[in-house]
Amino acid sequence: MPHHDLPYPRLEIDRQRAEFADAAVEDRFNRHHLPETTAQLKISLLFCAAFYVAFGATDVATLGPTATAWAMIALRLLVALVAAGGLLAITRRPESVRIAVVAACVVEIVGLAVFMVLCWYQPAATAWNVMSQALILMAIYINIPNRFIHAVWIAAGSSAVFCAMLFVQGHLKMDDLVALVLLLMLGNTLGYIGARRFHLARREEFRSTILLQQLADRDPLTGCYNRRVLQKGLLDAELARARRYGTALSVILGDIDHFKRINDTHGHAAGDHVLSDFGGLLLAMTRETVDSVVRYGGEEFLIVLPETDLAGAHALAERIRHAFGSTGSAVEFGEFVTATASFGIASVPALDPDAPETPAVLMEAADAQLYAAKRGGRNCVRGVSVTADRMRSTA
Repeated sequence: MPHHDLPYPRLEIDRQRAEFADAAVEDRFNRHHLPETTAQLKISLLFCAAFYVAFGATDVATLGPTATAWAMIALRLLVALVAAGGLLAITRRPESVRIAVVAACVVEIVGLAVFMVLCWYQPAATAWNVMSQALILMAIYINIPNRFIHAVWIAAGSSAVFCAMLFVQGHLKMDDLVALVLLLMLGNTLGYIGARRFHLARREEFRSTILLQQLADRDPLTGCYNRRVLQKGLLDAELARARRYGTALSVILGDIDHFKRINDTHGHAAGDHVLSDFGGLLLAMTRETVDSVVRYGGEEFLIVLPETDLAGAHALAERIRHAFGSTGSAVEFGEFVTATASFGIASVPALDPDAPETPAVLMEAADAQLYAAKRGGRNCVRGVSVTADRMRSTA
């Protein structure tokens, strides 16, 4: 299968981390949502920077125009500068998931560290500061796009430091201290529940989309792709990639010999078993994240082999031919049906300046080779090297 598609078992969601268990699927999810995520992150960073600086007025109102107040305003400006740096980074690298995550984490950590300093020098405003901390927690969990696990650690860690600071300051009565600690715990709990639900819901939606796409693109009997993926440009994309990077590309057309005879003799249910086993064999003997297996029509299958020359495709077709011919398909009443298959190969050599520009040339050549294999007695492999000007065949 090509790298852009993923089999069903990889779609499991780790509900503790609120991420896909498979890193490749999680990366695909993040890249799919990256434009939306970066847009939201930019707005969040601008909003946080603006309000952080705006609340400098409270420092002057509380402490007066003192050196401490101006130092606090300088720290607020530092947070704004860090936010501006994060904004610049994600603007320059809009395609990077990692940059977006790092920017969110750095701004949150710096902002919370500065907030602790501000609170330390304003003990008289502790109640307001606790309310502000609770609002910041909500922003970390909900408003600033980040990995769920990072949000949890940053929010919980900052809350622990804030509670320790209240205890060290020691100017609160025990009942007030307990109440404020419980308020922070409530903020973390509500934020955790809301953020986890949000992250899981987005991934459930993404998983449903992938499952629907895979159901639409796959043949239900064999598990192979159907011709819809070819119509969507699978072979066009592989041929364009081979031309761009100068790599080889091969296609194999495989056809089960005398399949109509199997249906007429053993019934269509037996024929379905043979088709299913043949498709499963093709999937098992090809590279999972590189090659593509397509049920081309009826008992005919297409294998697309990127970075594979004629010799490699021929060797693979021979292995498949031998494996299929030497095993039977179990059908009803314990009966086994044996069959053979014929294969036609068309290959574009590596670094070939005359490589065809459209896949129609490849498909026509592979079909001609399959027809030659049928005329040659079936249960054999025929192949040809294809360029725009010439063809060189091999038995």
